[in-house]
Parts: sequence; structure tokens; C-alpha cells
Amino acid sequence: MVSLDATRVLALLEHLPIALYVMQDGVLQWCNDKFVSLCECPMEKALGQSFVRFIAPEDRDFVVDRYRRRIAGEAVPEHYEFSAMGLETGKRTPIHMSVHVTQIAGVRYSIGVVVDLTAQASVAAGLAPAAMTERNFPTPVLRVAAGVLVVPLVGHYYAARVQNLTETVLAAITEQRAHALILDVTGLVDADERVADYLGRTAAAARLLGAQCLLAGVSPALAQLLVASSGALTHLATAATLEDALERVRKFG
Repeated sequence: MVSLDATRVLALLEHLPIALYVMQDGVLQWCNDKFVSLCECPMEKALGQSFVRFIAPEDRDFVVDRYRRRIAGEAVPEHYEFSAMGLETGKRTPIHMSVHVTQIAGVRYSIGVVVDLTAQASVAAGLAPAAMTERNFPTPVLRVAAGVLVVPLVGHYYAARVQNLTETVLAAITEQRAHALILDVTGLVDADERVADYLGRTAAAARLLGAQCLLAGVSPALAQLLVASSGALTHLATAATLEDALERVRKFG
């Protein structure tokens, strides 16, 4: 068996093809080459920076709130998605982050693994990373009947993805002259107050374009969050399943 000392282990970690970081009290203490490449700044400038500097402004409140609650010992999800931001260029990159808090010699550290979602998607599609951007992750808008659109929301929704969702949905309503829009939230992962707010804005905009909006697949936990977070959603019609929503549109459309 080969024995590796700490120096050799760090040398191996520094050149891994995934981004790694160690943070203490919100300040970046260590990271590898992949992380500084993602954040588009030299290593010496990255270390000692507040982690907030690497987060897109529209996602900062969300990520900071998660961090504070995690450090306080609350049971918050360890996996979530948002947009990182290049320190020098301001370029936004959608990422998936997995973070764990550990304590060493009485000091708490946050250790994170970051995956570039644009690179991940481009590899899956057989494309070069440069060919993929945030705008290339559209949520499908399905025309299931004349004037009836269904939007399946699956996975995590960070700010850039939701902005694209709203624009795509409104364009489809106008193009299809839709009178009914069903937002199927059955597949939402780790829904939070941001999702509630974004859904409310999308539904309100849809109504202004003349489309009735229904929410399908709302779980009890999500229902409580939606009511508490967005007054715009309290007036929305809901259905237990997508099939129920389609039947309701058929009867009253």
C-alpha cells in the first residue's frame, strides 16, 4: 500500500478535473485549479476572498441564507444549483454545488465540490463547452392541445434558469395564442422561496397575456411555501396531478 503525505494529497487535489474549495467563516481558504478557472481569476487573488464575491448577485441572498443556516446546525440541503460569477469578467456560469461542514480542532470548515453545468451538458451532448451557455438549458413548453400549454419543471431552478423559463413561456403563449398554461411542479427538487416568487411572476405575466394558469402536482410542503412566499400564487387554481389539470382545462377552457 502506498502512503501519501498531506503535501502529495493536496498536489493531487489541485489538479483534479472538478472544482474543490475549503471555506472558513465565509472566506475562501483553499481551492484547486479548476475552481479558480471557473471563477476566472488567479489563485492568489481568489484566496482570502469572501465566497459571496463568486456568486451571481441574483443568487447571493439564497446561497448566503443556506450557508448561515447550515453553520447554525440546521438541516438544509447539501446539494443545490445557482450561478457562479467570474471575479474579473462578471461572466455567469450555472453550477451544481455539494457542500459539507466539518469541524477540525474546534474550527468549522465548509468543504465544497462544484460542477460546471454548462461543461457537463456539453459533454453529454457531444459539444464543445464554448457552444453551451445558460441560455441553452430551456425548460420545454409542450403544446398538448389547441391553446393548451404544459410546462414540466424538473430539477433545481437557479435564477438564470428561471429567467429563461419565464421568457420561453411568455413567448410560447403569444406564439400559440394559448388560453391555458399548466405549470407541472411534480418534478421540482428542493423548492424554496425563490421558486415560489418566480412561479408567481410567471403566472401573473401569463394572465396578462390572456392565459389561465394552473399549478399541477403541488406537494403539501410546497403548498405551504407557496402560500407563505408569494401572494400572487394564492389565487392560482391547483390540481393534484397533471391529468387532473388537463381534465379541468378541458371542462372549463
